[in-house]
Amino acid sequence: MSDRRDDMAERKRSSASRTGLYRPALFALGIGILLSLTAGYAVGQWENRVTRVEFESVAETQAIVMQNGINEYISRLVALRTLFESANEEITRSEFETFSGRLFERHPGILRVAWMPRINRKERAEYEAAAIADGVSGYRIKALNAADRSITTAPQKDEYLPVFFSTEPKTSMSYGLDYSTDPERRATLVRARDADVIAALRGQLYEPRNDGKRPTGVLLFVPVFAKGTSRDTIADRRRNLTGYIVGIFDLPTLLQAIRRTAAASPALAMNVYPPDAGDVTRPENRALPDFASERQTPSSDVTSSGLAHWSVMLRIGDTDWPVLAAPAAGGRLIARHDRSLAVLVAGFVGTIFLAVYLALASRNAFQLSLANQRVLELAQTDILTGLPNRAFFIERLQEITSGAEGDAVFAILMLDLDRFKNVNDSLGHAAGDALLQQVAERLRSALQGADVLARLGGDEFAIIQVECDDQHASSIDLAQRISRLIAEPFQLPGHRVEIGTSIGIAVAPEHGSRQEELLKKADLALYRSKSAGRNCYTLYDDAMRAELEARNTLEGDLRDAVARCQFEVHYQPFYDIQSGRRRGLEALVRWRHPKRGLVPPDQFIPLAEETGLIVPLGEWIIRQACDDATTWPADIKLAVNLSPVQFKEAELFDVMQSALAKSGLAPERLEVEITESVLLEQAAENLAFIERLKSIGISLALDDFGTGYSSLSYLTTFPFDKIKIDKSFIRNLTERHEGYAIISSVVTLARGLNMAVTAEGVETPEQLDMLRSLGVNFAQGYLLGRPAAIGRSPIYRILYPDAA
Repeated sequence: MSDRRDDMAERKRSSASRTGLYRPALFALGIGILLSLTAGYAVGQWENRVTRVEFESVAETQAIVMQNGINEYISRLVALRTLFESANEEITRSEFETFSGRLFERHPGILRVAWMPRINRKERAEYEAAAIADGVSGYRIKALNAADRSITTAPQKDEYLPVFFSTEPKTSMSYGLDYSTDPERRATLVRARDADVIAALRGQLYEPRNDGKRPTGVLLFVPVFAKGTSRDTIADRRRNLTGYIVGIFDLPTLLQAIRRTAAASPALAMNVYPPDAGDVTRPENRALPDFASERQTPSSDVTSSGLAHWSVMLRIGDTDWPVLAAPAAGGRLIARHDRSLAVLVAGFVGTIFLAVYLALASRNAFQLSLANQRVLELAQTDILTGLPNRAFFIERLQEITSGAEGDAVFAILMLDLDRFKNVNDSLGHAAGDALLQQVAERLRSALQGADVLARLGGDEFAIIQVECDDQHASSIDLAQRISRLIAEPFQLPGHRVEIGTSIGIAVAPEHGSRQEELLKKADLALYRSKSAGRNCYTLYDDAMRAELEARNTLEGDLRDAVARCQFEVHYQPFYDIQSGRRRGLEALVRWRHPKRGLVPPDQFIPLAEETGLIVPLGEWIIRQACDDATTWPADIKLAVNLSPVQFKEAELFDVMQSALAKSGLAPERLEVEITESVLLEQAAENLAFIERLKSIGISLALDDFGTGYSSLSYLTTFPFDKIKIDKSFIRNLTERHEGYAIISSVVTLARGLNMAVTAEGVETPEQLDMLRSLGVNFAQGYLLGRPAAIGRSPIYRILYPDAA
C-alpha cells in the first residue's frame, strides 16, 4: 500500500516537472505577440523620428531660403544708401527713380522706396519749391496725426524728415509726410540713427487701399550719413545724419515670391507672426499670422494642427518675426507606418516558430541553466576560503553605487594582512592557506548580515559595510574589532602564529559616490596604514591624495635621477673607541636634485626599495664606493649597506665580485651591512649567499640591531663579524639606566660569539666615554665625523691625519 502511495506521489512530481519544463513553450505565443507589438511600436517610433528629422531639415532649409530672400531685398536698400553716401553731388529725383527702379525690378512685395532728407527750418521753403519744380504738384511738408490718422500741413519746427523722393506716382499723398511726427515711427528712426542699423517697424500705413482700408506693412529705415564723415559715436551719427532711405514691404507678397522663386516644398506649411506675438509654440500666443503659406482654414492652419511644430526667428532689419512650421496635411512629411506594419506581421509569423523551438529546446535550456549557474557561482567564489571573490565584490559594489543614484551610505574597508608573507615563506604554502581560512572565519564573525566580505587575492580582503545609522563611527568600530581579532594568535598545525592587519577606510558619499573613486581612496588609506607601521586602520582624508601626488612626482624624479646619475656617495667614519684610530668609512648615498638640492636618504630610499629602483642604484653605489676606496690607505675599511630588495636579485654576488675585480679593492677591506628584515625571508638562500661572501673574504655586519625582531638565532645561524647597535639606544644612554643595561648585555653577548660591536649615533663626549667603559669596540656619529663627499677636507683629514 505504501509503495502505491509512493508511486502516485512520484507520478505527480513527474507530471508537475514536465509541466514546469515545458512552461516556456506554453507562454511562447503570448511572449511572441508582446515582442511583436513592442518591435512594431519601436519601428513606428523610428519612422516618426526619421520623418521628424526630415521635416526639421526641410523647415530649416525653407527658413534659410526666406531669410536669404529678405536679406537680398535689404541689401538693395543698402545699395541705395551707398548711392547717396558716395555721390559728390546731390542725387536728383530722376536719378533716384531710375536707380531704385532698376534695383527693385522684378521684386514683388516692395510697395515703395522713398528718400527722406533731413531738413531744417530755413531749408523748408527751398525743398518745397524744389519738389514742385520737379513736378510734385502742391508739395508741402505734412504732419501725421497718430490720434485720428489724419494728415495736415506741418507746423514750423527746427527739423523735418519728409518724404522727398519716392517710387510712388507724384500724385501720391505720401509725398511730404514727415515721419518724425508719428511717435512710433520717430522712435524707429532714432533707433536706426543712434545704432547705425537698419531698423524695422511693423505698422499700419497712412495711405489707404482702393477698398478704403489702410494696409499693414513692414517699414525699413536705413540711415544715410554725409560722405566722408565719422559715425563712430552716437554724437557723430546724430551730427552727420543726412536722411533716411525708407523701404515699405508687403510681407505676405514678398515671402510668397521668395518661396515661389526657391520652389518651396508644398509638403510644409509655414506661418510668420508679428514680432510681439511671443512664444508662438504656445497656442495662446498665436494671433492671425502676417503670412501663411496655405490659406487659413481649420484643416490647414498649423496653429490648430496636432502635428509636429518647428519654430525659428526670421530676422528683418533689427527685429525678429516668429516663424512656425508644420507638415502640410497629406504631405510626405507626415509619418507613414508601412515598415512597422511589416515588422508586426513578421513578428507574428516568427512567434509560431519560436513557440515550437522553445518546446523542443526547453529541457536542454534547463540543464544548461543549471550548469551556467554553477559556473557563475564558481567564478564569483574564492575556492580556498569560500568567500566571494573580487568579481563578486566589484559587481556588488556597482549595484550599490548605481542603484541609489549617488545617495547610498556605506563604507569600504580594504584589508591587507601584515607579516603573512613571512608565514608563507617560513612555514610553507599549506600553512599560509590554513591561516587564510582561519582569517576568513574571524572576519565573518565580525560582520553583520547585510555586510559583504570578499577575498580580493593573496592576503588582501575587502568589506562593504551598509545599513548603519552613523556610518563613519560604525566603520571605525568595525576596523577596531577586526584589528583585535586578527591580532590574536592563530594556531596552525605545530605552530603558533601572530600576524596583524592594515586597514584603509573610505565612506560614501562623504568620500565620493563612484566605485572607482571609493576603491582608490580606500587603497590610499590602506597605503597610509602600511606606511604608518602596519597593524592599524586609517580613515581617508583629502591630504592623502596630495601625498600620493607628491610621491608620484618624487618617483618620476627618482627614475630620472637613476637614469642621469644624479647621486653622490658620502662617507662617514667609524673609530676604534679604545685607541681612537679611524678604522673605516661607511658609504652613504645622497641625491643631488637639480631643484631641491641635496636630498637625504630617508626621503628616497624607501621609495627606491618599493619601486625596485634600489637595484640599479645599489649596484652603482657598490661600484662607485669600491672605486673610491682604492685611493684610501690600505688600513681603511669600506662599509656598504645592502637593501633587502637587493638580496632577492640572483646577480647580486656577481655584481659585488665584478665591482671588486674592476676596482682592484681587496675583498678583506669590504664590509657588508644588512638589517634583520633580510633574514626573515628565504633564510636558506640568504645564508648560502652570505657564506659565498665570506668565502672570498668580505666581512659581514648586522645593522640596526635591536630595532627589529632581534632573534638570537640569527647571531648563531649567520656568520656575522660585527653587530651595530641602533642609535635609538645610544640617544638615551646617559639619561636612562635601561639603555645602559641593554648595551652592556649586547657587548657581553657579542664577546661570547666573538663579534665586534659598533655604536651608531654618538653625538656627545659623555656617550663616548660610557661606551668605552662598556667595552664597545667601534663608534660612529656626528661627534666623530659627519657624512661628506670624498673630495671634502673633513674626509681628507680623516684619511690622512698626519698630512693634516
